[in-house]
This record gives sequence, structure tokens and C-alpha cells, in this order.
Amino acid sequence: MIGTVSAAACVCSVRGELSSRIGECMRIIPSEISDKTMSRGERLVFAALKALPDSTGVALHSLHLPMHDYKRVGEVDFVLITPSLLLFIEVKGGRIARTDAGWEYQPRNRRPHFSKEGPFGQVSSGMHALERQLGQKLGNLRDHGVAGGYLVITPDVDLPESTEYAPETYLGARAFDGGKGLAAALHRATDFWLSANRWAATPMPKELRNRLLAEIRPQFDKVPGLKVRMSALEETFEKLTNEQLEKLDELQDNPRLLWHGGAGSGKTFLAAEAARRWAVHHRVLVTCASPTLATYLAQRLAPEENITVLPYGALAEVAPGLFDRLIVDEAQDLMTAESLDRLGGILKGNLDGGRWIFMLDRNNQILSPERFDTDAYEYLQSLGSTSVNLSRNCRNTESIVNQVQIYTGADLGVAIAGKGEPVRYEEVRTADDEAAALDRHLDSLTAEQVGSGLITLVSLSGDWETSSARRSRRASKIRRLADTQGRTELNNRITWASVQDIKGLENRVICLIDLEPELLDGRLDAVYVAFTRARAHLWVACRPGVQKALLRLGAMQLKAGAAR
Repeated sequence: MIGTVSAAACVCSVRGELSSRIGECMRIIPSEISDKTMSRGERLVFAALKALPDSTGVALHSLHLPMHDYKRVGEVDFVLITPSLLLFIEVKGGRIARTDAGWEYQPRNRRPHFSKEGPFGQVSSGMHALERQLGQKLGNLRDHGVAGGYLVITPDVDLPESTEYAPETYLGARAFDGGKGLAAALHRATDFWLSANRWAATPMPKELRNRLLAEIRPQFDKVPGLKVRMSALEETFEKLTNEQLEKLDELQDNPRLLWHGGAGSGKTFLAAEAARRWAVHHRVLVTCASPTLATYLAQRLAPEENITVLPYGALAEVAPGLFDRLIVDEAQDLMTAESLDRLGGILKGNLDGGRWIFMLDRNNQILSPERFDTDAYEYLQSLGSTSVNLSRNCRNTESIVNQVQIYTGADLGVAIAGKGEPVRYEEVRTADDEAAALDRHLDSLTAEQVGSGLITLVSLSGDWETSSARRSRRASKIRRLADTQGRTELNNRITWASVQDIKGLENRVICLIDLEPELLDGRLDAVYVAFTRARAHLWVACRPGVQKALLRLGAMQLKAGAAR
């Protein structure tokens, strides 16, 4: 057993060490609070702990994730491993009331719930449960001189004094002061618990603290599966996309709008919302070059009255002046004089006097200039149109955006949903080898509980007959993306698409296949479209020479950027 020193001497030693390292903050695991943590109180305490000038302690926060297989994790909000002791923290945010039946808790903006056990009883039982578990792994903690204690924090209210708890074990709203009073409360609780456990051996050796951390950490730092990580990203994507709705305010004051945004900026989402707003009083046509995208938009807007969705190829039979409003998605694909004449002919007032929105991806415009008529675009600008820029990327993770920028130089705006999964590149030799690698990757996604409907295979060649997907053992269950639009019975199938098929669409997981070096020559636009279809996870099969070809593309874009 390690020799002991007095509690007061220990506290002075710890405080001195903290003061000497004032520039270093407490380590907290995980380093960022989970999106699943709804408690405002826990978020406040998390931030306050993270800002503490303490390089010696480690704070662990329960993630409250559904896959946790240790019940205790859900009962203790924070555990601090310090040179002095193990300190357990219970946080109760919102309103708290003591009744004859027990305790009533009501977090902000949530329903109240009842418990026979008060916060002090909860944290005490959680503390003893973990101490027993650690004892089974390391031996009796008292034999190691490791003392435990607890602190209850109510950041929104002050509990009345009670014989149920010692004042040193409680921090109320006034003393917490938005987190400013946390450091003093931790020192006070440390003094109290060391005085109550004079046998404690302090300071605790670093090796022992590391052993404690190694045993406790898996319960708090368990990595969520890919399905859970993607679901969390989806919630963020949806929130970010909704923030783009402020752009719809432009509808009221501007009859003719040019909305510019890279892949993932929410153009298609905004097109649908704009159509709904206009359709309250007007007949609206939504169109685009891709029949697959048109089918998707029609499904999304059904059964809205006054909205018609047609691919551009079907407009020849539409009567002149039939529609009051016009929305063109992926308009860079229709930026020719002939296309504008047809579009203007079916709009009341034509393009120069009617109301319309053209949605353009400036990157596709730059990467495939041969299909973009600058004179036609300048004509639209001359009609008194207002340009609106969408600078946020609401679809792709930071990892995907970075890869797209490296290889194409495209500006996708600011990726603000999070870093996400690293893009995975796998070297393969032949189509058969690629099919085997694809099957292995699909097996791993299945093991991670990623549903088949969340996966799309994007073929750069666009030829199913020669595609490696046709050699997959799943080939009979794979469906072409264009055939699944509007058919809910096929929503749970892995889909296959050419680059052209998936333009304007997306999925959570994209597996990019059928890449040959010669297919990449002059196809920056195809690489751009294929990479940006992935919302959360991108896997790329690289046949011989592909990675070198991608690197050449990146070097060319870097050189072009320097020249500009």
C-alpha cells in the first residue's frame, strides 16, 4: 500500500500544480459532446470542465448512446480522475421538486418525470457500482489508496439546505454561475471527501490513474457504429438545409432569380420549397435535364396542386404560356439559346417578363464549359435577374469536400456538418477483383447495420454489361437507380447508377466503381458529380493507373489555381 499524506497537504499540492499549468485545460473524453445529449445542464457542465485550467485531471462524460452495454453509464453523468480521488458528478438541469412521493425532474422544454431516488442517492449508487466493478479488475480500491466522492450540480435552480446532503457535495445555480463557480466547487468537494477518507493515498501515481482510465474509458468512449454515426450526420444535414430557407425570402421581392451553389448547397431542396410557396396562387412548372431527377422531384412534390414536374425532353408537347412560374434545377445543363427559347415559350410573359428561378452549379459550369453557353447565361442576367449565392455545403462531410477540392479544384462552399468518415480508396486489379472487393465492402456495411437502400453504386463507365457490379454476388438484387424512383417497394435495394443518372441526386453511401484511367481524361465534371453524391461515406475502387490519374487531375487544378 502506498504511503499517505494529509488531505490538506494533498489539496495544496494539487492546487499548486494547477496554478503552475494555468495555460493547459482539463482533458475530457469524448473531446466533443454528443449530439444525442439533450440536457442543457450537462452541456453547460461539459463546457465548464473543458475550460478548467487543469492538465492533471481527466473528465469522462457518458454519451447516453443506445449501444452502451453497461447500465451504470446511464446513471452517472461525469467521472473525474484526479491526482486526489475519483469524483462522480450528477447534473440535474431544469426544474426540480421534492414531493411526498419522491422527486420530480423537468428539464427545459421537456416533460417532467418522477423518481423515488433523489440526485444524491443516484450519484452515490452509481459511484459504488463503478467502485465494485473496478475492484474486480484492479483489486480493492482502498488497498490502492483510491478514494471516491461525488458532487451534485443543478445549474438552473438552487435546492434548499437539507440534512440529506453535505453542503460541500452540492453546487446550485447561483454558485455555479454559468460555469464560473465550478473550479471552486471541485476544490471544496475534494477537501470534503479527502477529510472523510483520511486513508486515501495522495497524490495518486500517474500509472495508477492511467490504469483506472483504461478500465473506465471503454464504457464512456465506446465508438458508435457507422449506422449511428451516419444518422447523427443526417440530423445535422437536415438542420443545415433548413437554414437555407432564408433564401426563399428573395421570392417576394425579385421576379427573376439566379441561384448559384455547388453540389450539396441545397438547391434541389430550395427548388421544391419555392415551388410549394408559388403554387398557393399560381401554376408552377419544375423542370431539369435529367429524367431521373425529374421523377425524384415529382415524387417529393406529389400530390401538390398547381405543380407540374417534367423533364426538359417532355416540354415539346406543352402548350405555350401554360405556366405562371418556372423553376429550372441543374440549369447549367440547359444553358443554350435553344433551351431558353423553349422554356420561355411555355411561361406567361416569357423569360423577359415572367417570374422564374434558374438553379445553377457554378462548378459544373466551369468543369464542363463546352456544354455551357456563356451568351445564353449573359442573356438571363440581362433580364433584370438577381443572383443569390449559396455558400454552405449541407450535404457532404468535410472529408468528402476536401477530396473533391483536391482532385477538381471545385468550390463546394463551407462544409459545416462535421468531419465524417475518411474517404476510402481500395486498389484493385481487374473487374473481377473489383467485384470481390466491392462485396467485401458491402459485407462490412451490412455488419455495421447500414441498410441496402442507403447504398448506391456509381459507375464511371455507365455500362451495366461491363460493370463490376454485374459480377458481384449481389448482382441479382441490385436495381438501377432510375427504375427505383417512385417505387417504394424498391426503397430497400442497393441501387446502381451512371454518373448522369445520379446527377442532382444523392445517397448516404456511395461506392464509386468502374474507373479506368482513360475514362478520367477530361472528365473533371464526372469526378465532381460522382464524389459529391455521398452524404456520409464514400468508397472508391481504383484500378491500375487510376490513383495516378486522379493525382494528375489534382496537380492540373493546383497549377490552374496558381495561374489564376
